[in-house]
Amino acid sequence: MRDRHLSGIRIAVKSLTSHPMRLGLAVMSITIGVASVIVLVGIGRGAELEVRGTIDKMGTNLVVVSAGRSRVIKGQLGEIGMKKTLTLRDATAVAEECPSVGKVAPAYAKKLLVRFEDMTHSTKIVGTVPSIREVRNLSLQSGSFFDDAENRLMAPVAVLGPTVVESLFGGRYPVGNSILIGKVSFRVIGVTRPKGSVSGEDQDDQILVPLRTAMKKLVNVTYLSHIFVEATGSNNMCSAADEIKSLLRERHRLRKSREDDFVMQNQADILEAQSSVARTFNILVVGIAVSSLVIGGVGILGVMLLSVQERTREIGIRRAMGAKKRDILFQFVVEASLLGISGGIAGLFIGLGASVGAELIGGMLVVLQPDYVFLSLAFSFATGLIFGIYPAWKAARLDPIAALNTEA
Repeated sequence: MRDRHLSGIRIAVKSLTSHPMRLGLAVMSITIGVASVIVLVGIGRGAELEVRGTIDKMGTNLVVVSAGRSRVIKGQLGEIGMKKTLTLRDATAVAEECPSVGKVAPAYAKKLLVRFEDMTHSTKIVGTVPSIREVRNLSLQSGSFFDDAENRLMAPVAVLGPTVVESLFGGRYPVGNSILIGKVSFRVIGVTRPKGSVSGEDQDDQILVPLRTAMKKLVNVTYLSHIFVEATGSNNMCSAADEIKSLLRERHRLRKSREDDFVMQNQADILEAQSSVARTFNILVVGIAVSSLVIGGVGILGVMLLSVQERTREIGIRRAMGAKKRDILFQFVVEASLLGISGGIAGLFIGLGASVGAELIGGMLVVLQPDYVFLSLAFSFATGLIFGIYPAWKAARLDPIAALNTEA
C-alpha cells in the first residue's frame, strides 16, 4: 500500500512538472489570494498598533471633557452651543469628588498667531497646569516645564511643540528666546517630544502656557474649554466617565430632560472605533482571499479535467497493469492538492517579500500574523483538494478497456 502511494505521488509530481506553464496559470489566483492576506492583514495590524501607540501617547487612561453640547456632523463629533459651561471649580470638584479619577488638568485652548522675528505661525495655545504632563503623557526633549508657582504668578513662559519649533525657529535652538503670542511676549522654556497625529490632528502643533496666564493675559476668560482627566486605572475609565457626567450634570443643575452641556470622550471610545475599522478591514481582506481561492480552485478544476482527458490512455495502461480505482483516485487528488499547496507556498514567499518591501520602501509598519499565514496555507491546500475530487473521481471511474482504446 505504501509503495503504491509513493508511486502515485511520484507520478503526480512528474505530471505537474512536465507542464510548468499550466502549473503557473493554475496556481496564480491562489498565490494572489495568499499573498493578499499576508500583506494586507500585516499592514492593517501595523496600522492598528501605530494608532494604539499614538493614542497611548495622548495620555494613560485619558478622559476628555469639553465645553458645549454635541452633535454629529458627517459621522464626526462636533460641538455647538455656549462654550462657557466648564469652570475651574468644576475641575476641582471632579478631582475631589470622583473616586475613579486620579489626576486632573483644566485647560483653555484657542488658536492664535505666534511670531518670532520675521516668522509667523498660527497654532493652538493651550493654557493649562503642570499636571498636564502626567495626564497627557507629555515629556520634554529640551528645557523645562512651568510649575505651580509660575501658574499662580501668571508667568509669561511657554513650552513649544516640535511642529511650532520647526515653523518658527527652523534648526535653531528655541529655549531662552522670546516669542509673541498675540500681543504678549513669552519666554520659551521648553520643547516637548514628538507625539504624532491623532484623527488627523497634529499633537505637536501647540504651545503650552500656564492656565492663569492664558486666561488673564491672552484671552481674558473665566471659563475652561477642556478638563483632561486621568482615571485611576484602565478598568475604571467607564466608571470615571459616569462619575464625571453625574457630577457635572448635578453642578450645572441640568434636569433629566435636558442634554449635557459638555462633551465627553475617552480612550476606550477611540480604541473601540479603531477596532471596528480593523475588523471591517479584515473582513474585506478575507473576502478578497476567498474570492481568489475560489477562482484558483476553478482553475485547478479546469486543469485537472484537461489532464484527465489528455491522460486517458495512461490511466488505462495503469489499470491494465494492476492499479486499482483508489490508486488512480489518490494520484489525481495528490496532483490537485499539490497545485493548491504550490500556490500557497508561492503566495507565502511573495507576501513576505511584499511585506518587507512595504516596510523598507513604503515606510509602513507591517506586523505579520502567523495564524493568518498558516490558515492561508491550509485553505490553499484545501482548495486544491476540494476542487480536485471531481476530476480524480472521473479518472478513477474510467473503463480500462475504453481508456486503452483511446488514441494517444
